[in-house]
Amino acid sequence: MKPDRLFLHKIPVKSRRLIFATSGFILSMRLNYSNMNSIRITFLIIFAAMAFAACNQGGKQPSDPSNNNGNGDNSEMEAPDSVLVALNRLIAQEPGNYLHYLNRARYFGDHNKFEAAMDDVRRALAIDSTKSDIYLFKGNLLFDREKVSEAYEEYKACLNFDPKNQDCLLKKAGIDIVLGNYDVARELINEALLVNEYNAYAYYLRGRMYKTIGDTVLAASSYKTAIEVDPDYYDAYIEVGLLYAAQKNDLANEYYSSAIQIKPRSVEAWYNKAMYLQETGFKKKNRYKDAMVCYDSIQRIDPNFVAADFNKGFIWLEYLANYDSSAHYFTKALNAYPQYFQAYYNRGLSFESLGKKKEAEQDYRAALKIKPDYSEAAIALNRILK
Repeated sequence: MKPDRLFLHKIPVKSRRLIFATSGFILSMRLNYSNMNSIRITFLIIFAAMAFAACNQGGKQPSDPSNNNGNGDNSEMEAPDSVLVALNRLIAQEPGNYLHYLNRARYFGDHNKFEAAMDDVRRALAIDSTKSDIYLFKGNLLFDREKVSEAYEEYKACLNFDPKNQDCLLKKAGIDIVLGNYDVARELINEALLVNEYNAYAYYLRGRMYKTIGDTVLAASSYKTAIEVDPDYYDAYIEVGLLYAAQKNDLANEYYSSAIQIKPRSVEAWYNKAMYLQETGFKKKNRYKDAMVCYDSIQRIDPNFVAADFNKGFIWLEYLANYDSSAHYFTKALNAYPQYFQAYYNRGLSFESLGKKKEAEQDYRAALKIKPDYSEAAIALNRILK
C-alpha cells in the first residue's frame, strides 16, 4: 500500500502569487501548495500572450477627453470620484501636458478600466512620443493583461528613449529569462546594477536567471546578495529556502523562519516550512509534530486551507502509522472538499490498515467515481476484493 501524495485540484486565489514588483517583475506563478515538494512552477504565459501580438490596440478616442468616464465613451455611468474630477480639471486646464493624461491613465489602470487607460496612453503619446514613462506604463498595463509579447515591445521602446531606466531594464530582462535569452537578460541586469548597485530586485532577478539555467550555487549567492541589500526581502528568503530544501539542508528551515518573521501570516512560508519538516522527519522524529504545528498555524490564518488537514493525515498514515488519526484528518479534508479523491484513497488505506475492509472499499470506489482512471485506487480496490 502506497499513500498518494498531496495533489490539490483547486488552489485558493490568495495562495497564488503572480509577482509584479514595482521595481521589476518575475514572470512566474508560485504554486507552492500544489505538491509535496513545494515546487515553484514557472508559468510560461509568454506563449499564451503571443496570440495577442497581432491585435491592434488602436481605438476610437472619446470625443471629449476631459469628460472621460473610464468606459471610453460619454455614456451615463456612476459619478466620478474626486480624484478623477481633479484629473479631468487638470487636463481641461493644460490639454497639451502629456503627464495629465498619463496620470489619468494610471488612475484608470488602478481601477481596472483597461480601455480607458489605453485611450489616455494614446493621447499622451500623441502629445509627446519620446517620453519613456509612457512606454513603461503601457508595458505594465499590457503585462497586467497577460499581453506579454506586446508589453515586451513597449519595454524595448522605453529603453530606446531612456537606456538607463532601471524598471524597463529589469522588466525586459524578466521576459528575456522566460524566453531563454539569458545573455541578453544578464546584460540588462548588469546595466541596471551599474545605475544602482543597491537594487535588491536586480540581484533577485539574477538569482531567478541562474536558477532557471540550473546553477543553484550562483542562484543562492544572488538571492543572498538581495537579502544583504534588503534584509526584509521576503521572496529572496523563500527562494533560498527552496534551494536548501531540495538538498535536505537544514538551513532551509532557517530561511523559511526568517520569511515568517517578515510576513507572519504568509501561508506560503508556513507551508514550505511544514513541508520541509515533514520530509526531513527521518533526521529527527519530533519534526513530524513540528510540521503539524505549522499546519495548525496555517489553519488559524486560513481555516479553509484543506491541504493542512490532508498533510496531517498523510503524516499520521505514512510516517507515524497511527491510522485512526490519519482517517480523522482525511475525513476533515473531505468535509471541506468532497471532490478530494486522493483523500478518499488515503482514508481507504487508513481503514484497510485498521482491518475495516468495507469502509476501505467504499473509499476506493468513491475515489474512482471522481477519477475513473485513478490507477492507485483501482489496484487497492482489487486487492480488497480478493
